[in-house]
Amino acid sequence: MNRSRLLSTSTVAWPTCALGAWAAAWLTGRCSPDDVIEALAESADRHVMHWADSPTPMVEQGSPTRPSTNGILDLLALLRPAHRLVVRLPSTGDPQGLPPHPATSAALGAGEVLLVDATGAGTLALVPAFTATARSADDPSFVTCTWSAYRYDAALDLGHLVSAGPSAGDLEYELRQAVREATSIIGGLGGRRSADASDLRTQLAALTTRHRVALPPHLLDARSTRLIDTAAQVEAIVDLAGAHNVEMGDSAGQWDSGDATLRGLQILTRTARAAAVNQTILELLRH
Repeated sequence: MNRSRLLSTSTVAWPTCALGAWAAAWLTGRCSPDDVIEALAESADRHVMHWADSPTPMVEQGSPTRPSTNGILDLLALLRPAHRLVVRLPSTGDPQGLPPHPATSAALGAGEVLLVDATGAGTLALVPAFTATARSADDPSFVTCTWSAYRYDAALDLGHLVSAGPSAGDLEYELRQAVREATSIIGGLGGRRSADASDLRTQLAALTTRHRVALPPHLLDARSTRLIDTAAQVEAIVDLAGAHNVEMGDSAGQWDSGDATLRGLQILTRTARAAAVNQTILELLRH
């Protein structure tokens, strides 16, 4: 089940952001495993885990070849020796520094990955994928998040991946500009009827909430919070524009330009969100 089909559910997006931030808090004694479980429960009703790339890591980690239903506890056991956690939110045309590898292909498909530096050869990559099962015609879907674990052939320079990106100040400025662009897009979404406008406001509010990452209340700075909140607002508008097939302009050239604008906004929101989460993780693991 892809991300677009999950837009109608009440789940919260970006489980890698929640796992990375809350696991960092847990690793430094600032929260309990129950807090991590509660944070991830916002993304799915159930979490499962399996090794995806080869049988060798399964033997090393003692993991079963089939997905484990212990889910979050298995994730925490895997993360216990971690000394560096980095979130990447790649998209088509923007791999965010990830090298060619099955883990990168999976991350591009999912739009997110949590990279883990721990003991052993190579960097670990945790990639989530969602499936939904309808309980009945009247009940909402039961969402399962399956975490596939990969191991890169060599250790990635996670510090360089983070430092090579734009600064938080630059991202905050770009997001302020993006809000202006997104505001103009809203004009192309609204109908003339007040009912249409009300429905769009409801959808926009729900999507904004869905894209907002709830971070642990430890060492949070105001800029990280602003980045996450603004990115959520802008990406919600991008999602709505895509869902409603909004036409940006009157000619093919203008439509292509409009598509490029939406793609640019999406890349910016992902970059800003990852930067804010990674800054939080870094501050937590420093102390």
